[in-house]
Order: sequence, then structure tokens, then C-alpha cells
Amino acid sequence: MKSKRKQSIIVILRMLAYLLALVSFVVLVLTGFYPVLILGEHISGYLVILHVTFGSVLTVCVAVLAVMWASNCRFTAGDWPWFERIVLRKESPGQRVTSAKSVDKTAKSKSSGLVQKITFWLIIFLTLPLALSIVISMFYLFGTHWQELLLGFHRYIAYIFTVVVIVHTFLLIRASAKK
Repeated sequence: MKSKRKQSIIVILRMLAYLLALVSFVVLVLTGFYPVLILGEHISGYLVILHVTFGSVLTVCVAVLAVMWASNCRFTAGDWPWFERIVLRKESPGQRVTSAKSVDKTAKSKSSGLVQKITFWLIIFLTLPLALSIVISMFYLFGTHWQELLLGFHRYIAYIFTVVVIVHTFLLIRASAKK
């Protein structure tokens, strides 16, 4: 009884962290892209305050989700059947395949698919340069030129991050609709 309650609490916390991350992502997209792409201006005023606040929230949520969903999104032997066929091909004389034959064929992926797992890990890994590029640009250790480069780097990583999050969210919705 306790273990079911504990599992349900973990599931609820996982979903809350994901929803908070999604809300933060939407606020960041609106505050970051709207002034630049629609109005042709730099982000300023209250939009900067909102952007920085929700950027911090998103970074924490992504860290929590990395811990909570990493086991569900780990790569298994079943994710790469084409690679498994190459490695487990029949050995010809003179060639040797080392420990590949000990691959667990019963290992199935818990998640819906390989692309969903790849996008999850891309989100996790893109969060670090996305956050660090803007934080480092705030220090005066670098000159104005480097600050502008870091801001441009932040912007382009944010474009990539946005596309990856949209694809990942679409795949999650599609997987839950299939169930």
C-alpha cells in the first residue's frame, strides 16, 4: 500500500515538474521571441524580469526532470535494432566481435520511441549552454564583443531548444493518445 502511494506521489511530482517546465517554456518563448521577431526590438523592461525569472524556473525543472525521467528515457538494445544487427552479424574468419553477444534481447524501451528519447536528452544537454551563455555574458570578464557573441549564441541555442521541445512535446502527446 505504501509503495503504491509513494509511486503515485512520484508520478504526480513528475507531472507537476513537467507542467511547470512547459508553462515556463511558453513564457520564455513569448517574452524572448515576441519582442525580437515580431516587434524588431530588444527584450527590455518587465519582459526581461519575466524572462529571467522563468528561465531560472525552467532550468530547475529541467534538472528535476533529468533526475526523474532519466531511467525512462535511457537507451536500450531494443532502440537500435539496425546497430544490433551490424554488431551481432555472423562472424567471419579473422574477425572478432567482443562482448556484443551478451546483449539482453528482452530489454524493451519503456518510452514510446527512439526520437522521443533523443529529444529528451537534447533538451537536457541544451539547457546547460542555453543558461550558461546568458549568465556568463552578464559578467564583465569578457569584453563587449564577447558579450554580444554570447548573446547571439544564447539566441541560436534558444531556437534549437525551442524546436526540440516542440518535437518532444508533440511526441509525448502522440504517445499518450495511442495509449
